[in-house]
Amino acid sequence: MKEYTDAQRKELQKNPYVLKVSKYKLYYTAKFKEDFWVSYQAGNSPRKILSDFGFDLSIFKQKQIDSLVQHIKKQALSGNGFTEGENRQRRMSMKATDEAELSSPQSITRMQSELQYLRQEVEFLKKIIIADNSEKKK
Repeated sequence: MKEYTDAQRKELQKNPYVLKVSKYKLYYTAKFKEDFWVSYQAGNSPRKILSDFGFDLSIFKQKQIDSLVQHIKKQALSGNGFTEGENRQRRMSMKATDEAELSSPQSITRMQSELQYLRQEVEFLKKIIIADNSEKKK
């Protein structure tokens, strides 16, 4: 198991996407996981995403990055939202059911994130269609 040095822990804790850093474990925010998933779905590599989000890549080993991708992918595909920290009750729900829940700040944040994700997805699909059409013209 990888052990983070004091310097690495201090550097990681400065990143807004980090919820908590222990000696052996790094906890990401639900926002990080959601943003990571959106960027990953848009075709960016995990290393590029981590770099874009302000992480020093020398801290991460490839196995750790692969594990992160699998963990986020599993949460994204579960339909239950992204967890934050060890508390399984702290979820960013992907589905609001009643009107009070829809108007809550968490729900509004979730909807904004979902809207941003969908916009990125549409732009990505447009690029695929344009590339496909340009290939057909050749």
